[in-house]
Amino acid sequence: MRRLKHEEDGAIAVMVALLMVALLGVTALVVDLGMVYAERAQLQNGADAAALAIAQDCSLGNCGNPATTARHLAGQNSNDGVSAATPVLTGNSVTVRTSTLTEDGATAVRHWFAPVLGIDSTAVSAVAKASWGSPSKATVFPFTAPRCMFEAAPSGESTTELWITKDSTCRGTNGATLPGAFGWLDEDDKKSCRASVDIDQVIEGDPGKSAPQNCDGLDGSTILLPVYVSRSGNGNNVKYVVDGFAAFRVTAHSWPSDLKREPGCDHCAGIKGKFIKLVSLEDLQSFGVEELGGRSYNAFFVALNPLESQ
Repeated sequence: MRRLKHEEDGAIAVMVALLMVALLGVTALVVDLGMVYAERAQLQNGADAAALAIAQDCSLGNCGNPATTARHLAGQNSNDGVSAATPVLTGNSVTVRTSTLTEDGATAVRHWFAPVLGIDSTAVSAVAKASWGSPSKATVFPFTAPRCMFEAAPSGESTTELWITKDSTCRGTNGATLPGAFGWLDEDDKKSCRASVDIDQVIEGDPGKSAPQNCDGLDGSTILLPVYVSRSGNGNNVKYVVDGFAAFRVTAHSWPSDLKREPGCDHCAGIKGKFIKLVSLEDLQSFGVEELGGRSYNAFFVALNPLESQ
């Protein structure tokens, strides 16, 4: 009986040892994998922030020092304050890859329990890509103005406001005066106050239109104003060739039902405001933007790109 009991004790000891290995394995999965996921989340936040910041700098015309920007923001988004980060600029996009870097110089996450399974550490990385550019396709307020009006107008927050009306004039690329330097565009749907504009297509206009309807809230907003480089036809057959969009902050409007009388607009039809430099990190759809790649006027958008693989 004593020998049998001794044998049973030995078997139990073996079973406990085996169970301990399994228990440590489960602990490794819970604790150490949790550490890996947390590290990757921090690295992804750092990569996203760095890519957006670099793209924003580049959209303003000065990319600065992308490597310094990437390391700084990757570190700010890491619990220990340090992370490795490498930016690569290609055309109008930047890809930032972040990876583990600890205060003591290690380049991998060290595990607490996984070494019992032969796994001492895990290298963790993340990647983000951001692009910047001016719109090439957007759904906007149904109104267009020629490039010469944009080029002749001052821009900036402190500039004088101007009216863009049917009586506004400026000189086109061929030197000819463009009377009535604006045009209503055909709306996507009647009374929708929206027009789809693609720089790769000829846009039809409706110059005889009195004013769009259902455009409440226009004053005080910033709109994307399609800028045309040429037009053809007359009346309801007028067509515009648009090559980009300018940011215009509207401060007032004058419709036939509410005509204004002030310098620059005496019973006119049009909009008042100023061209401003817009660099937006907002979702593209907040401005109706569908694609980037148009001529650079004064409206620039920065957005993260989906990555097929990381």
